[in-house]
Amino acid sequence: MLVVAALFEELDGPPHLVEGEGTLIERLVPVPVPLPGPDLPYDSELKNWVFASASHLGCQVSGLDQRVVARCDAVRRRLAVEVPEFGLWGDSDGAPATARGLKRLEELLLLAGSGRDPGRHRDALATAYRADLERPVLGGDAGEVLLPALGAAYLDPRFRVRSAGPGARPADEKWWSGAEVRTDLADFLAAYLTTTQAAEAPMLLLGQPGAGKSSLTRILAGRLPAGDFFACRVPLREVPAEAGVQDQIELALRREVGETVSWAELSRDAALPVILLDGFDELLQATGLHQSDYLQQVAKFQEREARLGRPVAVLVTTRVAVADRARLPSGALAVRLEPFDDAQIGRWLAVWNRTNARLKPLTADVVLRFRALAEQPLLLLMLALYDATDSALQDGAATLDDGQLYERLLTSFAEREVRRVHAGQPDAVVAGLVQQELLRLSVVAFAMFHRLRLWVTERELDDDLAGLGITPSRPGRTEAFRSPLTAGQEVVGRFFFIQRAQAFQDGQTLATYEFLHATFGEYLVARLVVQAVRDTEAREAAGTLPLRLGAANDDDLLRSLLGFTPLTARATVLPFLAGLLDGADRDRLRVWLAGRTAEAVTQPHYVPSRYQPIGKRADHWMATYSYNLMILTLACGGELRASGLFSRAKDPAAWLRNSALQWQAAVPGGMWMDAMEVLKVTRDWRDGRRDIVLELALDWTRDLPDGLNVYWMNGMESQRSDLPFTAAVELPPAVRSMRLTNRLSDDLLLHALEPMIRRMPAALTQFSAPDEWFHTSVANTLVRMWLAESPQELDAAYADALFAAIDTPAASGHIAHLMLDSLRANAHRLSAFRVRSIIRDLMDAATFSSADASSALRTLTESGAADGPQNVELVSRLEALIET
Repeated sequence: MLVVAALFEELDGPPHLVEGEGTLIERLVPVPVPLPGPDLPYDSELKNWVFASASHLGCQVSGLDQRVVARCDAVRRRLAVEVPEFGLWGDSDGAPATARGLKRLEELLLLAGSGRDPGRHRDALATAYRADLERPVLGGDAGEVLLPALGAAYLDPRFRVRSAGPGARPADEKWWSGAEVRTDLADFLAAYLTTTQAAEAPMLLLGQPGAGKSSLTRILAGRLPAGDFFACRVPLREVPAEAGVQDQIELALRREVGETVSWAELSRDAALPVILLDGFDELLQATGLHQSDYLQQVAKFQEREARLGRPVAVLVTTRVAVADRARLPSGALAVRLEPFDDAQIGRWLAVWNRTNARLKPLTADVVLRFRALAEQPLLLLMLALYDATDSALQDGAATLDDGQLYERLLTSFAEREVRRVHAGQPDAVVAGLVQQELLRLSVVAFAMFHRLRLWVTERELDDDLAGLGITPSRPGRTEAFRSPLTAGQEVVGRFFFIQRAQAFQDGQTLATYEFLHATFGEYLVARLVVQAVRDTEAREAAGTLPLRLGAANDDDLLRSLLGFTPLTARATVLPFLAGLLDGADRDRLRVWLAGRTAEAVTQPHYVPSRYQPIGKRADHWMATYSYNLMILTLACGGELRASGLFSRAKDPAAWLRNSALQWQAAVPGGMWMDAMEVLKVTRDWRDGRRDIVLELALDWTRDLPDGLNVYWMNGMESQRSDLPFTAAVELPPAVRSMRLTNRLSDDLLLHALEPMIRRMPAALTQFSAPDEWFHTSVANTLVRMWLAESPQELDAAYADALFAAIDTPAASGHIAHLMLDSLRANAHRLSAFRVRSIIRDLMDAATFSSADASSALRTLTESGAADGPQNVELVSRLEALIET
């Protein structure tokens, strides 16, 4: 009514309708009136409606859309005073830049509230949730550091919102590209919770680990006015995964208020239930169930409740990474929390500095040096806690790289836990215990790394720790018949930067673990590998005595770690390795690693061990082991030569090729190509043998490497020759071999050259010599001729093609035909003299058919090169060939 009335008022009444044109209603029906919605830019939607409506009514008035919007705004503001709920549905006037703890949401909802008595159970719930806002932002003992309260430290996040449904891809970054970043979360939620949309389908709240999804549900539960809303927070990790939605809600209510409460009884009064299902990703991850229809089950629950007159709003949280495993129902909304921007980081630090006024203030310029951590609230807290010890972050931020920061962060938190658990121990003992903690954390990281996942189950972690002989650091003690902690539970339970996902299924608690920041795990992988390298090299050096019999078997850890997954499986591991190996012992370690690599590729052997994180074929294990040793050698800097690995081989390059094929077979999927992005490969000669030089190129580019050396590839060291030669390869079996190996890269090249292979196979194997110092295949010459950009390149390509025709008698007719076709299309790019000379030389060098002569004559005539008495002889020769 509002927008239709505003339109007609601006048109000075309904337009006159000519008889037979239909009623006013019929004319307006095709244009749906825009309804208020939290996810819609209402003003722009209204302008589009005005334009479409005016078109249907046959009224096009300049500036009509702006005037209708202005009139609607005026009426909306007046109605917002009389009916507070109405003010929630319009566009937000922008949340204040300092919004925190969703206080504005509470204020907006109280303004439009009824002031009803919430009742005993809802009041108890609201009291518990509100008390949660006063608890420290992070549970556990922070020592002398003061942690701000959740309600004070929580900053209203930036976010994006999109309508979603079947076919939506909320885990895909591109899917969000059209959604603007918003800052008015309180206004958005207030509008959402006061429209019917909230009760029609769930809202999916997405964010990265540490983005504050669970904190948002705690804040929301504490801010919703109990008189008009019935908030119920359901941590999905604490309720049975196989239970129905209603059962999960009732179990959560019982845990919160301490008595059995009927959902139907609580939801029957006038308050809108707002169910906060926190941790859908944990349900997926910990149980291993697909659960793709969980959100649809939620939507069916909402549909049933609405049909019974008990509408309910539901919000479900999940990590972005697993959002694609859920089918969203029609009408759903997807909301993604965005990382902190610079201003939010500054405001969060202001709260931290006020809470810890006795400490040296931590400033934004210090933490922004490590933006990837500072952008996520929980990781920003980690930086602040680290700095709280002697301003550690501020004193070293200017010189620390990422690896050094992670080393200090992890060591600092490990030491804090050791001193808490082993109070009173001397510093020397504490230092050793800290290293043991970091070793255990590294095994956690490897458990994820080997499985090519960012998480690991509790069972998998326990198996890995047992396989490496790592047991709990303290004897198991049981109290009240409780089972002692496993080694895995003990490791991860101490550190808040390891997230524990949990679900309750079939009477058992299932758990998975994940680093809040994946790079922590990748650093720990590199750290443990380098420690194992140094330890094994030192043990071997100490054991090389004159009377020693046999080799020491002290490299079990190194072999166990390196045989399952390529170290290049994660992009950041390699830079961390290079940084950790960049010490005074680098040259010595490089020599030792090169020797180990040579032994691994020339005398491979497999020794089964208890540590089996994944299933691995013995041959693939040996190939992965030697590949990783090669990568570690290169990470020490310098080069690694095939002639160094295969010192006795007549053709070291061929031996390295065979090893590379084994590496490629053992490295999963596209990881091999990823590895090639950081590997520089140079072909060389040494002592009369073909050689290959490998180097690490961490600053890689997408530029193609230098062109191939035809002498090297054909095993010809001497280049001084003007004689043609044929490559020692038969194409039919070579093509069959490529089909057998079925590599996409080979197939692409084969597909591109297949027409030439079938028409002129000799073009690929015949090499002509346009110059004494230069050989090229006929195929290469023809492709250069077709693709020449400048007249100079074209001229040179024709000259080389003439030599190809001379040096390849079996294919000279084909070459002549292809050259003439090209010349006819490109004659305008060359001088008339050059066109004539190419045709004359080609007639002398190649087999010329009458069709070729006709083509050459047309080229001369069309280009004007046939004019003049000096060309009579050439024209006559061509005409004679045509006649024959």
